[in-house]
Amino acid sequence: LGVIAGGIAYQYVREAFPEASVLKIGWTFPFPDGKIREFAAGVDQILVVEELDGILEEHIRSLGIACIGKEVVPAIGELSTSILLESRRKLEGKGETPPVPVPEECRELPSRPPVLCAGCPHRGIFYGLGRFDVVVTGDIGCYSLATFPPLSRIDTILCMGGGISMAHGMDRAGNPRKVVGIVGDSTFFHSGITGLLDIAYNQGSSTIIVLDNRTTAMTGHQCHPGSGMTLMGREVASVSIEEIGRACGIPHVVAVDPYRLDLVHQTLKTALESPEPWLIVAKAVCPLAVKRKVGPVLEVNQERCVGCRLCLKLGCPAIECSGEKPQVNPLLCIGCGLCRQVCPQGAYEESERQEDV
Repeated sequence: LGVIAGGIAYQYVREAFPEASVLKIGWTFPFPDGKIREFAAGVDQILVVEELDGILEEHIRSLGIACIGKEVVPAIGELSTSILLESRRKLEGKGETPPVPVPEECRELPSRPPVLCAGCPHRGIFYGLGRFDVVVTGDIGCYSLATFPPLSRIDTILCMGGGISMAHGMDRAGNPRKVVGIVGDSTFFHSGITGLLDIAYNQGSSTIIVLDNRTTAMTGHQCHPGSGMTLMGREVASVSIEEIGRACGIPHVVAVDPYRLDLVHQTLKTALESPEPWLIVAKAVCPLAVKRKVGPVLEVNQERCVGCRLCLKLGCPAIECSGEKPQVNPLLCIGCGLCRQVCPQGAYEESERQEDV
């Protein structure tokens, strides 16, 4: 058996087919036809392993070389060693491996769905959007977690920059509901500016929100043109997202504090009622990047709390509820204060043990 693969798929092949001859493709184009023909002449059977579409497989067949590919290798999703071991079983004419039963002691474990971090400034924006009947086009970043309950406030995610360009496309296509595009600050600098320019140039009416937490939070807090620092630690001029929006021709550009839910609501209401495009920059630093709390740690006054659970709709992991009434985990709370703002009973108060956390 000879296997042709490249990239990460090659690593999986070495584990799943340790005894096979392997031709590792080091580049995607142009194809090394001579090496492929030479390799094929020295093996009895060729298996092509690549993620998603069988582009390499199709080219090898066009050379008149018989090969096996997507008959046994999945065309959807990422590959892994375990997936290729299943492909090997199919190649050898064996049945699928039976699923491993879940141990009895693990069957009742509570699920831990992914959520935004405690005190994340993005939470205020998505909670605010939940009060409006709009379509929200998301983008690539940690704010993608707002797709999940209880916030459930992102409708589409395509690619970097898609939060803005898809919003404009839906708007111009005549979507009956207002469209709001979401993008992070790092993604905005990477691939969002051209989409914003298109909105102004083509006279769109969508509302764009840039979640500016002053860093590239999802991938490790790397710097970007708006952070005022290079990757080498050198201080440079910080590029203003608001000024870029005005330069693109967006008529309404405002900055908001995402920790102030009243201001977020009023700004969104004004923007969504406008027939013109808006750029809203939600400015609040990522607490993990600066390693400090936003405000005093809070706790729930159990006498005031009536158990309405409205605070749980924030999806904050610092708010726990194992009984009728919620409570705050002081080790997770960083004092963003959103829970205090949504509680109708005023049950959230400053903890008396600030020095202990």
